[in-house]
Amino acid sequence: MERTRAILTQTSSAVATPEAAVEALRATGRRASAARRLVLEALFVADGPMSADQIADGIGGRVPRSDLTSVYRNLETLEEVGLVSHVHLGHGPGLYALNHDGEREWLTCERCGDFRAVDPAALDGVRAAIHTSFGYRASFAHFPVVGLCAGCQAAVAP
Repeated sequence: MERTRAILTQTSSAVATPEAAVEALRATGRRASAARRLVLEALFVADGPMSADQIADGIGGRVPRSDLTSVYRNLETLEEVGLVSHVHLGHGPGLYALNHDGEREWLTCERCGDFRAVDPAALDGVRAAIHTSFGYRASFAHFPVVGLCAGCQAAVAP
């Protein structure tokens, strides 16, 4: 696992295309099967994090449909090697997003469901405050910071 992360760290800046992701996958010793390529292609054409069901359904016709079990199996592998992250952005199923520009942490609006990916360093101050106050080391990669976006704050302001 550590070797895999090191390989992906070296290639992460180059994983901006499905082809580069396939090469990064191969560099970890994994096969780039047709089903795995289809999942990668779906995530590259997606507008943001997608559920396994959305990927299996072809992301609104943008990629061919595929078997849901196969999609889950391939997402698990892609997550193991660090190409994909699993995140929960509010109520509903877990979603999957590419790590093509590095790992991300998330903010999500509890009212409208809008979300925003942020560089983990941008939340270091929040993480430090939580650690100082409670002794916990916080991570917002799998479960986001939940609150109200600026638009929803304005809409509910008295």
